[in-house]
Amino acid sequence: MGVSARRGLNVKIQLTRVIAFFLCLSCHPAPVPTPVASTGLDEAGFTTLMKRLAEAWSMQDTEQGLSCFAEDAIYMQPPEEQLYRGHGDLRKLFAAVKPGTRMELHGLAFDERAQVGFGKFTFGRVGEAKADHGAVVVELRDGRIGVWREYFKEGPARFSDFIAVEGKKWKWTGAKLSMRSHGQREWTREPA
Repeated sequence: MGVSARRGLNVKIQLTRVIAFFLCLSCHPAPVPTPVASTGLDEAGFTTLMKRLAEAWSMQDTEQGLSCFAEDAIYMQPPEEQLYRGHGDLRKLFAAVKPGTRMELHGLAFDERAQVGFGKFTFGRVGEAKADHGAVVVELRDGRIGVWREYFKEGPARFSDFIAVEGKKWKWTGAKLSMRSHGQREWTREPA
């Protein structure tokens, strides 16, 4: 085999390898990461936003509080306790907060990719024996709160007392799961 024939064969082999390489890539595409929106927040930004909101409630600063929410934000306490839509409703909510009101955050978590955050909070009046303690799920849009869903229960004013295990009269609320016909589930209460 002459020199030119060997070169031609080498070129064919290399070309075949390149084609095989690209065929393999097309069969097994690499996952494409979903970027965080350019206007989204990172975890530190979420923490700052939530602290600004807690400060606004504690200082009765309506404008600072509103600046944390999107213009068309939804603020709710499911399933049907409270619902506020947009800055107009939220302005009324903030205006109803009296001096001496406090909001404390006890822990925050944030999923940067989904722009969804979670937090535990206390909301009440300074010096009162009771306060509301709960959790909130926050969906962000363009760096501000687009949806706020809170779930809470009234209890002792101090969060540590609220979550304490000892020194309480606990209620039994257990339920027994039994299967009905056709694979349906029915919850039945155990006798006390």
